[in-house]
Amino acid sequence: MSLNGALQVGQSAILASQAAIGVAGNNMANAATPGYHRQRIGIIPGSPESIGRGQFIGTGVQIGSITRQIDVALQARLRSAIGDQAGAAIDQSFLSSIEMLQGELSDSDISSELSAFFNSWSELANNPGDSGMRSLVLQQGESLAGGLRQLREDYNVLREEADRGLAVSVERADAILDQIAELNVQIAETEGGVGQANTLRDQRDSLVNEISEMFDVTTIDQANGAVDVLVGSMPVVIAGESRGITMRTEAKDGVMEVSIRVKADGSDLVISSGAIGGLLRQRAETIDPAIERIDTFASELIHQVNRIHSQGQGTSGWTSVTSQYAVEDTSVALGASDSGVPFTIENGSFFITVTNTATGADSTHMIQVDPSSTSLDDLRAQISLELAGTGATATVGADGRLTIDAPAGSEIGFSDDSSGALAALGINSFFQGTSAVDIAVSESLSGQPSLLATGSGFIEGSNATALAMVELREMSLGSLSGRSLQEYWQAGVNELAVRTDAANTRLQGASLVRDSLEVQNASVSGVSLDEEAIDLLSYQRQFQAAARYLSIIDETLQSLLAIV
Repeated sequence: MSLNGALQVGQSAILASQAAIGVAGNNMANAATPGYHRQRIGIIPGSPESIGRGQFIGTGVQIGSITRQIDVALQARLRSAIGDQAGAAIDQSFLSSIEMLQGELSDSDISSELSAFFNSWSELANNPGDSGMRSLVLQQGESLAGGLRQLREDYNVLREEADRGLAVSVERADAILDQIAELNVQIAETEGGVGQANTLRDQRDSLVNEISEMFDVTTIDQANGAVDVLVGSMPVVIAGESRGITMRTEAKDGVMEVSIRVKADGSDLVISSGAIGGLLRQRAETIDPAIERIDTFASELIHQVNRIHSQGQGTSGWTSVTSQYAVEDTSVALGASDSGVPFTIENGSFFITVTNTATGADSTHMIQVDPSSTSLDDLRAQISLELAGTGATATVGADGRLTIDAPAGSEIGFSDDSSGALAALGINSFFQGTSAVDIAVSESLSGQPSLLATGSGFIEGSNATALAMVELREMSLGSLSGRSLQEYWQAGVNELAVRTDAANTRLQGASLVRDSLEVQNASVSGVSLDEEAIDLLSYQRQFQAAARYLSIIDETLQSLLAIV
């Protein structure tokens, strides 16, 4: 080897040592930088040089590459764990929120209010003529109705919170996808198919990790350094193009449904994990069913209580009564879907009794109802015909409500309704409203507690209606799959408790898995200051040795020049 070649060997050693020291120093400087992957310099021997027949000598050292320390498979598992943990946290948060809103361990929960309501009827049955007990029943009814309305509103607020969370997360995710696409372009241009733009790749990996907290993603590496990002099998980033995501809200059967779609072509994205997946799941599997359950419960409570109450009598009768529920088309059969009647009417009849308050004389009239053919107009005409001799009248207002007026000096009462028409139309009813949104005690009763029905058969002092209300507490209802009102509500509470406990367990498990994978990933990609310090000393010694080597070559060269 010539002296020039020897100098080249020393120079290569100096340059390689300098680069290695720089890499170690950069690692140490970024030891606490989020998303930074430890870098390693690859040093390889230079190509050998022939110095004789079959004899070769090295030509120094070369820098092969500077690469990030990364385990692709481990990184994919970590991203999956990040999404699972974020989704589990959303599940736990919303389930716990609904459990807290129900507050079943408090004294003001729905179960307690329902018990207090039926207990008040039990006490009224012991003394049906007590005006104070009548007022208590009305107060307990309004307390129960108010609790249902408030819980329904709280559920609505929770759903709105989920929708806001979805909107914010989708907007953020869409922005991140744009940034990933931009980095793909920068990386491809910077690397040019050779080496790695480590800093840019770290930035992109951090963004992919961040988006993994929102929904489940997979990445496919391309030869030019770019990555394609997919949700399931649907690409959302292809090289330097972000296809974007957006949230779409649609009304279906009166219910607002939310979906996440690809902005470019409207394709539906199936998202199962991450914050977005958790929000979608809780909206569809927890909040909406909770709203449906409380509405079903309130609707059944209204209908069943009204069905009993509408056939009973209070201490005074009605001088004028108007149905609470409007019929959309008074000319169509009451059982038709477009009639607007909120509750079911069966084929049967009910009785109207007109009583002269001065003499006590009364007359009872049977009204036949066939929901498949009887319209509200037909019902009005039949009532008018039956009551014609009493002076009572029946009219249908422009708002689709039936009004029955007693003649002067008389009162109207109702009994023996086998059709359920009185309750379905809201005549002589206890509750008004159709669901948890608008349930309330009838305004007519609130203004005149004597109309509160406690007896039946027009027997003075009767408590039959009050006793029937008490029996309703434990009554099996076919509309609730054979469960009573109390059992139906409690079943929902118990199911929620089981799901909440399971969500707590899943969150703990998902957090443990994520923590474990993060530790494993740190052992591969994280910076150890002790290791870097050792490497730094090694590279320093290498640099010193190379410098000493060059010094010796220089002395040798000087000696040769002196001889010449």
